[in-house]
Amino acid sequence: MKLAELQIRQGGLPLRPDQVQGVKQHPTSKGSGKVQGSQRTFDEILNQKVAEQTKLKFSAHAVRRMHDRNMHPSTAELERLNEGFEKARKKGATSSLILVDDMAYVVSVKNNTVITALDKDAAQGNVFSNIDSVAIV
Repeated sequence: MKLAELQIRQGGLPLRPDQVQGVKQHPTSKGSGKVQGSQRTFDEILNQKVAEQTKLKFSAHAVRRMHDRNMHPSTAELERLNEGFEKARKKGATSSLILVDDMAYVVSVKNNTVITALDKDAAQGNVFSNIDSVAIV
């Protein structure tokens, strides 16, 4: 499933897995066998889908920015984001700006976390500080 297929509720209300096409419900870890339907949020679903494709997770701030900016990276774009992350990690970076097409991600390499995400319009004219590398993928 592509992240672009995720449907986001207005106002950041919790999102149930049965409200998202292609997301399966999972039993709780307590062994009760009951489904945690209303307990999962968009943030959790996004991080689960990203974890299936990458070692990265998205911070709550990054998820909000992606929602606000209507950013829906495809599976291929997420793979390229992961490639940029891996390249930065291998070079010893701790905080990196990763550019994927017209999207920019500030990533904490040491924490495997996307800190924020910007689209082309939001990135235009910005100064990125506190990063030690840039990866263009």
